[in-house]
Amino acid sequence: MRRKGFLTIAALVTSMVFSGCMSGTVQKNAETSPSDMKTEKAKEETPGKADSNTESKTTDAGDTAENKDSEETGEYTDITIWDGMTDGDGNTLMQALADGFAAEHGIQVERVVMKMEDLRTTIKAAINSGEGPDVFSYEIGAGYLGVLANSGLAFDLTSYAADHGWDQLFMDNAISSCTFNGKLYGIGNELEALGVFYNRATFEKYGLKEPETYEEFEEICATLKEKGELPIMVDDLDQWPGYHYESLWTNAFAGCDTMNEILALKQSFNQDKLAEGLDKLHEIVINGWTIDAPLAMAHDDARKMFLSGKAAMYPTGTWEVATFGGEEGLGDDCGFFFLPSPSGTETSGVFGLGGSFVVNAKSDKTFTAIKFMEYMFNDENVQKWYEASYMPATTNAKIENYQISSLFMDWADSALNSEKQGNNLDVLMPTKVNEATANYMQELLAGKKTGIQCMEEKQTTLEQEVKDGNYEAVIK
Repeated sequence: MRRKGFLTIAALVTSMVFSGCMSGTVQKNAETSPSDMKTEKAKEETPGKADSNTESKTTDAGDTAENKDSEETGEYTDITIWDGMTDGDGNTLMQALADGFAAEHGIQVERVVMKMEDLRTTIKAAINSGEGPDVFSYEIGAGYLGVLANSGLAFDLTSYAADHGWDQLFMDNAISSCTFNGKLYGIGNELEALGVFYNRATFEKYGLKEPETYEEFEEICATLKEKGELPIMVDDLDQWPGYHYESLWTNAFAGCDTMNEILALKQSFNQDKLAEGLDKLHEIVINGWTIDAPLAMAHDDARKMFLSGKAAMYPTGTWEVATFGGEEGLGDDCGFFFLPSPSGTETSGVFGLGGSFVVNAKSDKTFTAIKFMEYMFNDENVQKWYEASYMPATTNAKIENYQISSLFMDWADSALNSEKQGNNLDVLMPTKVNEATANYMQELLAGKKTGIQCMEEKQTTLEQEVKDGNYEAVIK
């Protein structure tokens, strides 16, 4: 989820807030549309339409097709898209995709841009009122897209995907994350990972290298502390960073396979390996390897400290790649590694998706809507995603041909060649589990709860959500 004040993707999400973290008014649309823009209008204040917190853009690419959509006739019609790509590069990218699709098929594509949390609160009413978009972005997971699927608001893409080879075009998690009761209701997008960004110049100053085991990671922290440096930034005033710390340390100590078993409801969270990981996270605070009061540090301030060289490492998500590796960040001095596992166990990255694209089940323009989703991820447009610092969850990337930063290249290469992918938990968990997580992670960092107490609370909350029908097994 892309979380920029996860998501985000990144980069989540989007700011997503996977993913929970976006607020405020909608930002401006892309400054200038790449193709001829003949109209730009604000949507009327009808249910689900743009209001004072949204903007809409219409791409007019010639005479519009008759407003009638059919899978049988294959007619392309005008469509409306709601998306959360409010940030500059992402906004420009989505406008270019809308413009390109409109021009190719001689239709109008109206785009409404809003914060993900605003979209989340309006989409159900909008669809039910008949005023919703034909395509929209939404958060994955049982508590988000799963709710729309179970309510009959998300279009069933299963047959189309099978007939058109989507299992070959999209990564497994792009499909599995949007599958409920055996049916596909969206396509996951914006592959993101959690890991540790580090200052190469600081590491080189003290002869340090990327750690291969958790023990080596601890040695690096101890060395940096001895040298008078702040080894690692940990912040949780905003609470959502705690989600990521939990995913990082539990995946590192329990391993990818165990976490998959837990998500499939074949094992439970309240086990020693996961608890040990959280206790090790708390040791970072006890050992003085981070700031004295992580709960008082805001995420934006933490980022500034890392970018100014006041912290050698910062565990967060790859939606920060564009910033951290850019000219206004650390540039080539910024490195990235997955939090390593203890000696003798296999390290796997922690991955998640910033969100998904979904077709409105009540739209009468599903043919064009689905075709637009495919268009966004064809070979030519996948390159556009990468060069805007987003990583789509597709298999058709040729990153060696793209104009991307060295940091993004390193991360993308690691992701595309990763044999095992751990799980970013919060994007898969129902809301009540995430609420419990936000609270107990603060208690963990403050030394008020142990790792096993946190995991027992998570398991108890999850079991109740399963009983209430708010979570189903994630099978990978």
